[in-house]
Amino acid sequence: MARQREFIDNNVYEEAKLRIHHIYDIHDNVVCSFSGGKDSGVLINLAWEVAQERGLKSVNVIFRDEELVPNAVLDNVKHYMDLPWTNFTWYAVPLRSNKYILGETQSIVFWDPSGEREWLRPKPKWAETFFETTDIFTQYTMDNQIAKDYKGSLAIMTGVRASESLVRYRSVVNALNNNYISQSPSNTRVKLCKPIYDWEVDDVFKYFHDTGYRYSEWYEAQLWAEDTLRVATPLNTENSKKLDKWAKEDPEFYDRLSQIFPEVRAQERYINDLDSTHIVKKYGKSLDTVDLWIDQNIPKTTPAYMKAKKELLRIKRRAKTQPAIWLPNGNAEYVLKQFMKGAYKRQIMPVKYKDRNKKSRS
Repeated sequence: MARQREFIDNNVYEEAKLRIHHIYDIHDNVVCSFSGGKDSGVLINLAWEVAQERGLKSVNVIFRDEELVPNAVLDNVKHYMDLPWTNFTWYAVPLRSNKYILGETQSIVFWDPSGEREWLRPKPKWAETFFETTDIFTQYTMDNQIAKDYKGSLAIMTGVRASESLVRYRSVVNALNNNYISQSPSNTRVKLCKPIYDWEVDDVFKYFHDTGYRYSEWYEAQLWAEDTLRVATPLNTENSKKLDKWAKEDPEFYDRLSQIFPEVRAQERYINDLDSTHIVKKYGKSLDTVDLWIDQNIPKTTPAYMKAKKELLRIKRRAKTQPAIWLPNGNAEYVLKQFMKGAYKRQIMPVKYKDRNKKSRS
């Protein structure tokens, strides 16, 4: 029998608190992952409401400082760190990621310890820096590091919402029970929990309006710049395409960013004129040529390279039995475009039914 969505009597606020209570019930330790943004801001305030109902005096909160963070977001993080009910850890450690410049994905290390470039700003004096280690962390190895501070099972709660992407939606509809709780891929003691997964953006801002809790002024700047209301670093695949908006939202931050990464000026100037047709035509012929694109555009020494290879192998296996939903028109242009957008970091979904018979543009 097919699954069907049905309405229940509770609203998203009530359900989120019930989920957080359940997360506390089945884990030895609970931590809120805070980005400084609106969704994780809702999360930590909800967690504090639940903590008080359970007779707890504080909420464990972590912030992974990715260096290229605008001042308005950092001010909001500092505000919550200074509240008496947050047991707050601010991490400023070498963290590997990617930057997207003029059609190419390149490796980047936040708080790069090599000395090859300046930092955008000094590390906060209160931050945990792991100065004694030479490790370069990733999102997943950080889960391991955080888990070292706790004994027993650990739940890391995030403000992920399903409506932000199809991938996030699929991540919370595959299970019938506790669908908002998943296993960390790097540590068997760690669960990743998404208690506000069914909230919409209107629910988020209504919560702040009704409670009077603080959210970042960054969203006001984004609103006036006609930007999407998201907190993320400026050099990821999506944000690097709208650096002109960052220049409006925080000119001082943008000037500092362009001093350290001069290539962002070229990105801002030419991104709208960048013709990716030749890239799609060259590498979109088959899944083997997509493999070639990965080799030539994602640094082989990065975790992203191995993740891309693994994801392509998964798609190759599925395309053997279901070519129509992965290789419409007999080519791999759709798959290539998903890799170019960075969708491989989670999981690439097949072509939507309505798009399967559309003709290729190249």
